[in-house]
Amino acid sequence: MNQKDIFASVQIIAFNPILKETIDIRTQYFMYLRKLIRIVRWDKRKYTKAQIAFYKNALCDKQKVPAYKKDIFFDPHFCCLLPHDLTLMLGFDSKVVKSGKVKTMITKIISDFDLSSKDAAFFALEFEAALGSSSAWEDVLRSDLTRGFKHYLKLVQKNINFIKSQPYNILITATMSAGKSTLINSLVGKNISLMQNMACTSKIHTIISKPIEDGVSSEYDHDISLNASKEELLSDNKDNKSCEITVGTFFNGELGGKRIILFDSPGVNSSENIEHTEISQRMIESRRYHLMVYVLNSTQLGTTDDEHHLEIVRQRLGRTKIIFVMNKADQLISEDDNFLDTIESQRKFLISKGFKNPQICPISSRAAYLVKKSKMEKLSRIEQREMENFMDKFERERLSDYYEDNLGCPHISANNEVDALFINCGFAYFEKIIANLYNGGNTNDTSIC
Repeated sequence: MNQKDIFASVQIIAFNPILKETIDIRTQYFMYLRKLIRIVRWDKRKYTKAQIAFYKNALCDKQKVPAYKKDIFFDPHFCCLLPHDLTLMLGFDSKVVKSGKVKTMITKIISDFDLSSKDAAFFALEFEAALGSSSAWEDVLRSDLTRGFKHYLKLVQKNINFIKSQPYNILITATMSAGKSTLINSLVGKNISLMQNMACTSKIHTIISKPIEDGVSSEYDHDISLNASKEELLSDNKDNKSCEITVGTFFNGELGGKRIILFDSPGVNSSENIEHTEISQRMIESRRYHLMVYVLNSTQLGTTDDEHHLEIVRQRLGRTKIIFVMNKADQLISEDDNFLDTIESQRKFLISKGFKNPQICPISSRAAYLVKKSKMEKLSRIEQREMENFMDKFERERLSDYYEDNLGCPHISANNEVDALFINCGFAYFEKIIANLYNGGNTNDTSIC
């Protein structure tokens, strides 16, 4: 399993039936997990240490946990949950889980709870299931030993099958000030990327989707934070000397539950931030992605910087699919101008730069972000007024008409004015197009000439 794949994992402890027990039993369960890991001396591994700290917070709240306790007891029925938690805490490392040390842990469980040799064989089977063996899962879910836990174990199975599936990689690239970070936050439905009109970082942010919402975002930025704070997500760790930061979170919206990885390359500028440009060029040239999303600033179309970056993309992209996003489309809408003329002008510009039949998606990422945020929390008064202004503007000029009439997208209905804004600002159609590609669809032949 790729090291980054562990960030696609939901924190399964959030759904573990042990959480319904008393704080004393939850603490006992945590201490036993920690004891088993210490027995096999894996508690010093960076990722496992982070998991131990996460489990402690999730299970024990703020209760003080003894450093060591010889006798730890809880209902033996919960023992069948241990292999799944341990496999996650050990990073789904098959070399680790399939080693002889797992037998040591199983032997310890059997001894401590006076279980049978039949139970020992079942725990070994559970470790196989926790690594993704479909035949092992069939036996685990049929067993009487897991009665009462079937629903939870199906979530665990969904999680490991998701991690093992092939991700759909999307590279998002742009020149500075195109609104790339706002677009990413809108796709994810969370504020995980700093939104400001300047180049914020020289790192490639790898944003990995999770199969289920577990309420936390994980980050690897020199240190591992399995419940990263807003401050951690929106700032770079100065001790990280690599060019990458990895984030794992659930994507809210159309892309939720899909195995997607977003690569957010640094914003480029032909005359400044040479390091940013070089990192982005290497990422483009690597072709480690199935789709490129090129973000254009609708207020600064056809700039020298875009011309330079488009040439780099044209030379290195090959036949990988590409979508051109005209962001900040709300600023195209006025009583004097027809925004369709601007889109057509940009289409001709891209054709002149060597892109055959370019697919252009006009959107307002800011409007979409406010819509998604409003569904999760109360907007500030300023944000609420801003969203209402977007509603007025996109009611007069609906981008939905462009998607249906010019791109042949199916009509999307709205249940209320907030949903209508998400549709009319173009973002609902943009997400549908990505979802269609994820499922194997095409993009009207967007290959390079």
